[in-house]
Amino acid sequence: MGYREKSCSKNKGIVAFNARLPKALQNMPANAIVVFGKVTLNAGNAYDTRTGKFTAPNDEIYSFTWTILTGPGNTFQTRLIQNGNEVCFNHVFGRNQNNYETGSTTCIIRMKKNDRVWINMHLKGDYAYKDWSSFSGFQL
Repeated sequence: MGYREKSCSKNKGIVAFNARLPKALQNMPANAIVVFGKVTLNAGNAYDTRTGKFTAPNDEIYSFTWTILTGPGNTFQTRLIQNGNEVCFNHVFGRNQNNYETGSTTCIIRMKKNDRVWINMHLKGDYAYKDWSSFSGFQL
């Protein structure tokens, strides 16, 4: 027994991502996957910009947040899906012709290795602004 100094590699084992919409989305049909393809961080490479899906690299608890900005008179209703099951919901509604509205939702969920989560449309979506709409997550 005794003390032994141990150094850690910087960022070793960190799983975190942040992605934004690379272009505005219009007239999205129900059940379509929302692909946040403009990645600003993908530590652990668990988020796939082609499919819009995050794959858990470990059995762990993860936190996910997504934000949608829509314009006046528009709606955008999304949900977080885990392995095909609805987990959380987000509804954004530009109440009248003068308001831009944002909605954010955070979900903290337990995932098994290789479980997947993604954001898809709950109902149709009128409009979501690029860059102002984002999806992020990290392992706790």
